[in-house]
Amino acid sequence: MKHIIAALAMHESDIYVIDKAEELSKRTGAKLTYLHAIETPFFDFFSSKHLDENKIKEELINSVKKHSKAKTVNIVTAFSSGWELILKTAKECGADLVILGNMSKSHAVVYMGSTAKRVLEKIGIPVFIARDKSINGKILIPTDLGHYTMSASKVKEFLKTDSKITYLYANSTSFGVSVPYATLAVQSLEFIQEEIEKQVEEFKKERTDAEVVVMEAEVVSEAVKDYAEQNGYTTIVLASRNLSGLNPIIFGSTASRIAQIADTNLLLTFVE
Repeated sequence: MKHIIAALAMHESDIYVIDKAEELSKRTGAKLTYLHAIETPFFDFFSSKHLDENKIKEELINSVKKHSKAKTVNIVTAFSSGWELILKTAKECGADLVILGNMSKSHAVVYMGSTAKRVLEKIGIPVFIARDKSINGKILIPTDLGHYTMSASKVKEFLKTDSKITYLYANSTSFGVSVPYATLAVQSLEFIQEEIEKQVEEFKKERTDAEVVVMEAEVVSEAVKDYAEQNGYTTIVLASRNLSGLNPIIFGSTASRIAQIADTNLLLTFVE
């Protein structure tokens, strides 16, 4: 990892962004650039004339220095939408990772549906959502047993960590059927379970770099969230195939729901 960009929102969540950005920069030796988009409401287009960009940048530098151990702070500011500035800066500096904050639990759905969603649709590089959890804790990788699950060894190499990593497969095969089809449904369910067991065994053979945990689940996203909380995991890794702008990650899916309800840090990655 050579360059990390971290987006600041002039919000209390910036503390977590700064903490994670500096920790990862220190671990990997990557250059760190902070950025802040000065956005004005669409109904008040001319208000930007009354905003002093230099003053805002100075306030940001002072804010970062309060929580930073770095001797110098590099901050980029611009009158722009957040996602456009993130994409532009990431491209210009060849960033390997984008770090975003999360406003609060109550704002998670809105936030994940706006700036982060736009960034994830187009960025093509890993995105880290920083929350009030240690980056040095245990890491959980939910999996559907497919090839697009990011490997534990790649996560360790990317984050330069020795943290314990666990793959979690939450098995949800329940479905409702009418009485005439009950016998067929049971037989089908038994067949599905046998196939899943075979897939799990194959996955374990291929992924010997971490423990594989299998559990039954009514709702996969809730099961992942609960397992992470109950077992002290502080970061969840969600991987998706990079489809080059075709909404590649997770929104509207199980992983999107995990991103919205989990209290952990999130590393959202792309796999070719």
